[in-house]
Amino acid sequence: MVWDSHVETDQNVRMRSLRLLAVVPLLLVAACAGDDDSGGPDPTSATETTETTETTEATEASDDSSSTTPTSAPTTVETTEPEEAAPTTVADPVVGAAALTPAEFAPLAAEVTVELDTPAQLRLVATTDGHEVTTPFTTEADTSFALPLAGLYSDRSYDVAVHALVDGDEITLDTPEPLVFDTPPLPDWMPAHTVESDPTRVSPGYVLVESSPNQIDTGQEPDPDADPVYPTNVSIVYDEAGEIVWYYTNQGLGGVEQTTDGTFVAHYGPFGAREFDVLGNVIGHWRPAFAEGVGSQTPGALPDGNPGDAAPLTVDAPWTELRSFHHEVRPMGNGNLIALSAALHDLTPEQREAICPGDDLEFKAVSDVIVEFTPDGEVIRTWDLWDVVDIVEVPGSDMCFTDGGLFATEINRDWTHANSVIYDPTRDAIVISARHTDQIIALDHLDDEGPQSQLRWIIGAGGTIPFEGDLPYHQHAVELMDNGDYIFYDNGNDRPGTDPDDPANPPYSRAAVYSVDDSSDDPADWTATQVWEHIDVEEDGTPVFTSFISDADILANGNVLITHGGIGPFPPSPEFPLRALVVEVVKGGEDEGDVVWRLDSDPFQSHTMYRSEKVETFYVGDEWSTDS
Repeated sequence: MVWDSHVETDQNVRMRSLRLLAVVPLLLVAACAGDDDSGGPDPTSATETTETTETTEATEASDDSSSTTPTSAPTTVETTEPEEAAPTTVADPVVGAAALTPAEFAPLAAEVTVELDTPAQLRLVATTDGHEVTTPFTTEADTSFALPLAGLYSDRSYDVAVHALVDGDEITLDTPEPLVFDTPPLPDWMPAHTVESDPTRVSPGYVLVESSPNQIDTGQEPDPDADPVYPTNVSIVYDEAGEIVWYYTNQGLGGVEQTTDGTFVAHYGPFGAREFDVLGNVIGHWRPAFAEGVGSQTPGALPDGNPGDAAPLTVDAPWTELRSFHHEVRPMGNGNLIALSAALHDLTPEQREAICPGDDLEFKAVSDVIVEFTPDGEVIRTWDLWDVVDIVEVPGSDMCFTDGGLFATEINRDWTHANSVIYDPTRDAIVISARHTDQIIALDHLDDEGPQSQLRWIIGAGGTIPFEGDLPYHQHAVELMDNGDYIFYDNGNDRPGTDPDDPANPPYSRAAVYSVDDSSDDPADWTATQVWEHIDVEEDGTPVFTSFISDADILANGNVLITHGGIGPFPPSPEFPLRALVVEVVKGGEDEGDVVWRLDSDPFQSHTMYRSEKVETFYVGDEWSTDS
């Protein structure tokens, strides 16, 4: 080893120098003893040549300080410098093994495994005619990798290269066999769509759509031997050009959110919640204990065949009985997750009469319960809207069976019907959208564990703070913005002054932003104000209206992504199918309201979209370098 031999040579030089210093005093003694007429040795002959230089001059002072007598001539040691080591070079890593395995549950993705002889940072580059996908470099150098590859087009043959970072240079490594990924064609059930885009103004990334390609009842008997034509739900990712680059089929998926680790968390119907990675592998699966043994939700038998168990949530006896998960599950940022569940409540005869006069049925009320739980399934806190809102004062829109309430049965009535929940760290509050009561509700998130019921404020029916602007009606998907404002989708059902039968004042949906000032220590000073809205218009000039689902999100560049999830009459029919529209619009400035990305579903194929999210990249988390 070159470096070790340098150390050994340097040590030898120092040892020889020490021996020389020990010899010089002996020569001085000999010189003094032989300085007489008998002809002792000439002190100038005391010269020794070594690999270092030492000059020693000794003097001996006499009693007369005006004179000195040299006792020895200077000793000069000649040296030669050691040779410099030849510069070392880092050998390129050698790939011992490499393989590509298509993902089972995300057909346009694959996993690439690589084994190296020396550690290196790696990235993947997949190329085909007219398209290239490049992953970031891994953060850490290693010798063994299992890397996801996502963002590819369907029905293509991609050559996949392995690149390494060596001495700051990016090099392509030779693999034992070529890595090729032949992506499959899209399935026949994939909903048709068109996309218009202005790439210069679109917020970078992909659009993830939670899609339901609904199969309309045509009145014909289905073929018992035919495979199912449509999945229940599918998450589809479109790039800026409108190409599908990823999809994941699932059962009842809703509210998909990308985590800081690059995985996805979502509601997983009918009773569960799920975390999965970009390859579609299940990372975590949860369900309330109520659902144990219900159908395919039992542990070890997840509905789509993904491996893994469904962990039941554990709730102490005094707490409310959790009956479901619905609409949304998302990470809170403190390591826990937050979800929407529900509870049943008995009503007194007086309450039933006040809510639905003349209804003799002994119905119960279904309230929404917000649940905070750990990844291990331990429930930490709950908030039941039954403890916050008075059902007689705010009965909601769907409590009366005799009025044809869509979510009312003879036994149970869906009272609040929350459809989104977020944790707001700026206020340390839980904020929900309660659709049937037309309310945006904030609840304090206290340090105490267990059931909580401290109301912060309500905007909408029964509002508790002064509000300036247009109130929400059957709204969806409240989201927190970086500045502390809230953006949401206002469906506009039963909005005052609008009527489906009045062409001059038709119903309309919109995206809206509310600003809430609740910073004062005195709640009497709190206020809320509408600061922005956007209304899309059909080609015939009528406003876009969707009576259910839908979404609005603020994007990294300030644009807003709006999902009109189900335009048309509900329920749909072959003559009037539902369709979906997703637009990215400019918010603020001289281009205010410009549509820079637009996706239209096939108007002749019934199709709804629950929500849409902007995914800036598939490669999120500490394992990916942000410098590459």
